[in-house]
Amino acid sequence: MLHTTEGIVLHSLKYGDTSLVVRILTPKLGMQSYLVQGVRKSKSRFRASHFQPFTLVEMVAYHKEKSGLQRIKELRCPHPTPGIQTDIRKTSLAIFLCEILSHTFRHQEPQPEAFRFIHQAVLTLEQEQENLATFHIVFLLQLSRYLGFFPGKNYSEQYCFFSLTEGLYQSSIDNASHCLGKEESYLLYHLTGIQPGENPHIKISAALRKILLHKTIDYYRLHLDGFKEIKSLPTLEVVFG
Repeated sequence: MLHTTEGIVLHSLKYGDTSLVVRILTPKLGMQSYLVQGVRKSKSRFRASHFQPFTLVEMVAYHKEKSGLQRIKELRCPHPTPGIQTDIRKTSLAIFLCEILSHTFRHQEPQPEAFRFIHQAVLTLEQEQENLATFHIVFLLQLSRYLGFFPGKNYSEQYCFFSLTEGLYQSSIDNASHCLGKEESYLLYHLTGIQPGENPHIKISAALRKILLHKTIDYYRLHLDGFKEIKSLPTLEVVFG
């Protein structure tokens, strides 16, 4: 059956000499894998650049239920993202976030609201210049809203230690490895109140950003079964210090 759908490219893998296997997140079909044959031939109707991380596509695709690999009949890129493809900061963010998303959306269940959030975040990243250092942390915090474990809003002077296991702020640290300190908890609470690309209006040192990022990844790992190691994290940390 043919489906017309939007999509967000998350990952591509070489297949044979000229083909690719591409993982694309869609609003109605969920996560799908597509075999794109001959894409690395000079006369191919598809370009390899169409399948870079965070490329936004519109496509007509063949879809068979319970099929491992689907096929694409037509594809276009209505929202070019040259900034994401050429700016090392944005490229690193895209690769990192796409790896996170690949681990998060491992199954085919559609999540259209989450798709809309991610789609808008990609458009924001393409245009953003000033607030890239916290973009990925804010993105992950806001994405957790659609995954069912958005941090609670009960922060106060008394409840000022965020528990990664409970997703709530507590009055004391009961587990040092799964609980943020007072300063980190305040910053986390502050960042949950903004959207990707917005100015946090608060100074966050590189050391604190690193702690917040690692703890946010731990938060995902605790709330998503089978969440894997993020291999692109060291590269991202080199780029942002």
